[in-house]
Amino acid sequence: MEFSIDFFRDEVRNGFYIPTAVKQAWAAELSVLSEIDRICVRHGITYYADWGSFLGAVRHGGFIPWDDDLDICMKRDDYEKFRSVADSELPEEYVIHDYASQKDHWLFLARMVNNSKMCFEEQYLNSHSNFPWLAGVDIFVKDYLYTDDGDEKQRDKEILNIIALADSIAEDQLDEKTAVSNIKKIKEKYHVSIPEISRRRDVAVALYALAEKQMARVQPEKAERIGQIFPWVLKNGPGVGEDKTFYEETVRLPFENTTIPVPAYYNRVLSRRYGNYCEIRKVWDGHCYPFFEAQKAEMEQLMGESVPGFVFDEAMLRRDCPNTSDSLKSLASECVETLQVMLSEAVKAISGGDIDVMSKHLTDAQQLAVDLGTLMENVKGESNFHTKNVVSVLEEFCECLWQECQAVLEGSGGEFKASSEVLERVRKSVSDNIINVKEILFLPIGPKEWEGFKEAYEAAQKESDAEIWVLPLPLMRKDCFGRVNMTDEEIELAAKRNGYPDSLLLSDWFAYDPVLHHPDVIYVQCQYDGVNPCLTVPQEFYTRNLQKCTERIVFIPAFRTSEFSESDKTDQYNLKHYVTAPGIVYADKVYVQSENIRQQYINALVRFAGEDTSDVWEKKIAVTSMEQGEKNSPKRKAVLYCLGANELKEHKASLLEEVERRLEMIRSVGPQLELKFMFYPGDLNLWRNVDRELTDSICRRLEMSVGEGVCEVVAIDPAEADSAAETFDAYYGSPSPMVPAFVTHNKPVMISDYDIF
Repeated sequence: MEFSIDFFRDEVRNGFYIPTAVKQAWAAELSVLSEIDRICVRHGITYYADWGSFLGAVRHGGFIPWDDDLDICMKRDDYEKFRSVADSELPEEYVIHDYASQKDHWLFLARMVNNSKMCFEEQYLNSHSNFPWLAGVDIFVKDYLYTDDGDEKQRDKEILNIIALADSIAEDQLDEKTAVSNIKKIKEKYHVSIPEISRRRDVAVALYALAEKQMARVQPEKAERIGQIFPWVLKNGPGVGEDKTFYEETVRLPFENTTIPVPAYYNRVLSRRYGNYCEIRKVWDGHCYPFFEAQKAEMEQLMGESVPGFVFDEAMLRRDCPNTSDSLKSLASECVETLQVMLSEAVKAISGGDIDVMSKHLTDAQQLAVDLGTLMENVKGESNFHTKNVVSVLEEFCECLWQECQAVLEGSGGEFKASSEVLERVRKSVSDNIINVKEILFLPIGPKEWEGFKEAYEAAQKESDAEIWVLPLPLMRKDCFGRVNMTDEEIELAAKRNGYPDSLLLSDWFAYDPVLHHPDVIYVQCQYDGVNPCLTVPQEFYTRNLQKCTERIVFIPAFRTSEFSESDKTDQYNLKHYVTAPGIVYADKVYVQSENIRQQYINALVRFAGEDTSDVWEKKIAVTSMEQGEKNSPKRKAVLYCLGANELKEHKASLLEEVERRLEMIRSVGPQLELKFMFYPGDLNLWRNVDRELTDSICRRLEMSVGEGVCEVVAIDPAEADSAAETFDAYYGSPSPMVPAFVTHNKPVMISDYDIF
C-alpha cells in the first residue's frame, strides 16, 4: 500500500499531537487492512470496522488521534470463509495468529500480522516506511444470540465451562485423572473427538474449537440479536447484544487514505454502545501506547543496549559563537576596506611615477567592486532593493575610477578625489544596505505549518530595519540509513510552494546559503532534523547546523495542542517526539502557547536531560507574548449542515422530508445566515451503494436550494476538519469528523434528532 510523504507528517488533530512514529504504525496496520479488504472483496466476505476503529471512522474519518490499533469484526460465517482462504492468499511474510496456531494466544479472535518477526533488513525497511515492528489487525467474531435470554445464559454457561477446562489443562492445573474424567463428560455430551491427555495443548485447542462451535450454534433466522460472545456476552449477559438488522448492510466511510465498511446503522450502534459517542473522552488503558514500544523494550532486552535514538549530551547545551568571517556582512566590510587600501596605493604609485603599479591597483579595485556586486546579487538577488542600492554605487565607483585613471594617463589629475568621495558613498551604502540590515529568516515546513509562524512574521514585518526571508523547506523521504531517496523534481515539489499565501515572498532553499546570509534571527519549527524515523529536511537547515550561522534561533511549534496534564498518558508519551528533540534542544528560545504547556515541556526536558538542566529550560522556554489571532467572523453567521449516510437507513421514511424542512427553516432566517451543506462520506457513490433512489432525491432537492441561494454544497476532507471548523460559527447535523473539530475549537455543535424536530 502506497503512502504519501504528507501521510507521515507530524500533525495535530483535535488538539492531539500525532508524531511520525505513530503514523508509521498506522501505515503498517493500514497495509494489513488492505490485504484483508482485497481478500474479502474477492470472495464476497463482509467485514466491519469495530471498537475504536469503528468509532474513529465515524467520528474522525480515520484512527482516533490518540489510538494506535485497528480492529474489525465479521459474522461467524464470513469469518470461517475468510479463514479458509486467507492463509493461501496472504503475502508470504504475513501470518495469522489464533489459538490453534500461536502459543499463548488463548483468545477467540484472529490477529493478522505483517510478519512473523521484527525485521531490520534494509530491503524490508525500505519497502515498509522504515518500520521494523510487528503490526496487525484484530478480527473479532460476532455470533447470533438466542431470542430467549434463559437459553442464551445456558449456552454461555456451557461455553464458560469448556473454556475453564481448556485453560486448566493448558496451564497444567488439573491432575491427569480429573482431566480425563472431565474430558469424558465433554465427549459424551457434545459427541466430539478430543486428543489424548498427554497432548495437553492439543486438548486445549480442541476444547477451544468446541467452545467456538457452541458460539455458532444459533442460526440467523432464529435470532434477533448478534453479539461478540467472548468476552462481552459471557461477561455481561445477552443484554449486550445488538439488533441483527444493524449488520445486514454496510456503508464505507473514510479511514485515513482509504475507506472501511461500517454498519449502515452506525449511529444507532455507536449510541447504544457508548451513549454520547461524539463527546471526547480521551482516556487510555489496555495495551501499551504505542503498541510498538513493548516490542522495542523486548528488542533492547535481547540486545542489552538501547535502540538508537536522540540521546542527550551536555555538549548540546554549549553554544559556541558562530563564525561570521564568511558572511556577506563581513565580506562586504572587508571589501570596502580593501578598496580603500587599493585606492591609497594607487595614489602612492602616481606620486612615485609608477603608472603600471597604479593601473594594477585600479584594475584590481574595479574587479573587487564588480565581485562585491556579483556576490550581493548572488546572495540577495538582482531585484533586491538593497542589492540595487549597493550595485548602483559600486558601478558609479568603477566609472569614476576609470575616468580619473584616464586623466592620469593623459597627464592631468592624480589625487582621485572624486573616486574617494564615491568610495565613501560605497561605504555608507554597504553599511545601510548590508551591515546594518537585520535579516530574519523563517523556515516553514509546509503551508499548514506556516500558520504557526503567522504572528511572528507579522511582528517581524513591523521592524523597519528588517529584511525578511521565507524559505519553504521540502519534506523528504529517507531510507533506513538516512539517505534521501527522492528525485530532484520530487524534492522541488515537496516544498509545496504553491500552497502558501500569495502575499508571501518566497525564496528557494537551495539558492540560500545560511553561512553567507548569516541571518540575525532564524525561526524554526522543524521536527525532522535527523532523528525522525523516515522523513528529513535538507541537512544544512538542521537546527544544530544553523547554530553555526546565526546568533539566535527561535523555535515556534507548528501547531497548538489542547491543554493536557501529567495524567494524560498518550500526550505525555508523544512529548518525546516533538519536545525532547533537536529543534528545541538546540534552539536559543522556544515560545509555547500557555504556562501549562511550558511546564509540560520543562518537565519532559528535565526527564530527558537530568535535573541539573532545569535552569536551562526554565530560561529557554517562554509563553508567547503574541496573541493567537482570532479570525474575523463575517457578519453573516456561517453554519455547516452535515448529513451522514447513516440517515439513509435510520430515518429512511422521513429523511427527504426532514432535509426539506431544515432547508426551509434556513430560508426563513434570511440573508443573515450562511449555510454550507456537506455529505459524510463525501463520495456519493458510497451513499448510492446503500440507497440510490433516496440519495438522488436528496441531491435533486439540494440542487434546488443551491439555485435558490439557500445553501452551498461543499466537500470537506476529514483530514481538513480542524482547519475547516475555524471558518464556521456553528455545526448542525449528523455525527461526523467535523463534530470533534468544532468542539476542539469551542464552536457550538447540535446533533440532529429527528424525533424532536
